[in-house]
Amino acid sequence: MRALSGWWMVGLLLGSWPGHVLAEQPVRTTEKPVAEDAGSAGWNEVTHRVEARISGEVVDLTVLRTFHNPSRHFLEQEEFLELPRGGSVNGFAFEAQGRWTDGVLLDAKQARDRYKALRHEGPAAPLPVAWLSGSGGWMMLRMLNVPPRGSVTVRYTLRTRLGYAEGRRTFSYPLSINEDAPRPSLTVVPPHTGSTPRIVQAKGALEVSWAPERPTRVEARAGQVALGSGALGFIQIQAPPRLSPVPVRARVVFVVDASHSVGPEGITQQLAVASAYLQQLPDATAEVVVFRRAAERLFGRFIPASDWKDTLAAVPPARLAPGNGSHLDEGLRLAQRVLATGDGPARVLALSDGHVRQAYEAVPPAPVTSASDAAVHLLLLDDILSPTFPSMTLTKPPVRGACGEWKLLPREGPPSSKELESLVRPVRWDNLRLENAQGHPMRDVPTLSEGQGHDVWMWLPETTPLPLTLRGEAWRCPVSVRVDVDPALSADLGRHSYATLPPAPPPGADDGPVEKARRRLATAGDWVSEDRSFLALPPGAGPSSARKLAMEDPIEEGGMGSGVISGLLCCETGSLEMPMPGVDPRELDAELERLLRAAITACPRGSKPLQVQVESTRDEIIDVRVVGAASPGEEACVREAAWALRLGVSFKGDTTPLRQVTLRP
Repeated sequence: MRALSGWWMVGLLLGSWPGHVLAEQPVRTTEKPVAEDAGSAGWNEVTHRVEARISGEVVDLTVLRTFHNPSRHFLEQEEFLELPRGGSVNGFAFEAQGRWTDGVLLDAKQARDRYKALRHEGPAAPLPVAWLSGSGGWMMLRMLNVPPRGSVTVRYTLRTRLGYAEGRRTFSYPLSINEDAPRPSLTVVPPHTGSTPRIVQAKGALEVSWAPERPTRVEARAGQVALGSGALGFIQIQAPPRLSPVPVRARVVFVVDASHSVGPEGITQQLAVASAYLQQLPDATAEVVVFRRAAERLFGRFIPASDWKDTLAAVPPARLAPGNGSHLDEGLRLAQRVLATGDGPARVLALSDGHVRQAYEAVPPAPVTSASDAAVHLLLLDDILSPTFPSMTLTKPPVRGACGEWKLLPREGPPSSKELESLVRPVRWDNLRLENAQGHPMRDVPTLSEGQGHDVWMWLPETTPLPLTLRGEAWRCPVSVRVDVDPALSADLGRHSYATLPPAPPPGADDGPVEKARRRLATAGDWVSEDRSFLALPPGAGPSSARKLAMEDPIEEGGMGSGVISGLLCCETGSLEMPMPGVDPRELDAELERLLRAAITACPRGSKPLQVQVESTRDEIIDVRVVGAASPGEEACVREAAWALRLGVSFKGDTTPLRQVTLRP
């Protein structure tokens, strides 16, 4: 929702926004009052023309708008003018009855008082006058003594800085929210030879864009204006249309979780993700590593992406049957060994439901996964029913020092093409911050996606000399770019194009150093702001007795920008509680002991008790440890017997990941 001034509320209360009309009636010599209509019917905007010229990082717009008064009365007219994002007005003129009058930039209170004085009775002729005021992206245009059955034209010039989106330079020009207003006729002078600006209507504005000289890397530059004990800084950051190329002839290893907790449906989903991923890399070769308690190769060789469907269909179903164990680390180690030979950028996509044993640790790096063009991605299948999902150890890279993403995948269907592309190549920079020369962070910056840009205002104390450094991460690996001072940007920073002020904060609120610095610029600037307004006053203009206002004076002492309308959506947050069936831990311990005793009947037994520790999910054994005095043969037999167990329905509601059973001779 846009922030609007208090004048919006005035217009709504008077019932005639956006063009609020005050009718003026001739003074009668008789004492009998004359009942005449307000004379405002048919007031309309006739033409709205805009010419845009791009110069460096700013666009200059010249706006011509003509309004017609079809009534037989002098009128006073008010119009709200919305500015482009970041725009400000630095020139104004007013034409009526064939005469142009240039606006003079005055102190805002002085302009308001002079305009109010002209609305009183006096000896002068009713000459047309115009006053332009406002801030925060909205202007209020007031026109006094608009002649009967006549037209007036306003011309104002404004500047706005260029934006950057989807790899194109952009700016927008807002459309009037008055449905009866004419659509602006926008002419754009091409910014450079060979460029063809594209104009489309979107979100209540005319969006203009064109292809610039294509950057190949993230670019950042800064401007600054000295103010007091520091400087007001402005940083522009732009990402190229593509942050990185698509790898050529990549080698991809999919590490697939085939544990009981994933189940047949989860295995099928993982293979669907793999199929969709290979559609992004048609010249790649691929292998699958399946892990349960141990890891194994599925194909035994790298196959072309074009053969994926047929090769996968020929795999015996038993090779993909779920089993006990979720040794993700074993799958990653095998993936690194598989990639150790051969050429081409390496990609590892490890998929898991997040249930890993307590002994899980990130895998040590290998040359193939540490290469600058390699990546190891971890994709976790969402499981909202699990009380132990996911392990906190999985929030770190699964292969130490390797670049890669960490994503949570829903159970329903494979990721979108856009999500998969972010696993093929880096498409954004995350965790961005601006640092000074000493490496101290000064300001966080939003995520920078390719083809996008950010504008950042900063207060720079005198102890913070430029240049700065923009640091962040791409696929969890460090990236950075130096932010140098651009003299042209510094020169523009002290002008109106970079100093449009936000609406005034609530009384008593602390503006902060950036807002205070920008207000200091506005006070001495050459643009309309809360501190300065344009007044177009023709020679001889003054209070006139040839008219009488038919409505009360609507001009408030606070002027435009004194109020803000805001909307708040409030909602109650709740949680979906899914009660688990009650389970007696003692009964589960007894059940596990019964299963183990039945499984180890063929194992050699000594004379001392054994403690068997079992890690599990609701239906899967994750890890087994045998503690106590036992021969190697006895320990191995008991461990293998435990691994072979299939937990039954009794354990479905269990929330205890570790159980210990003592087996006595």
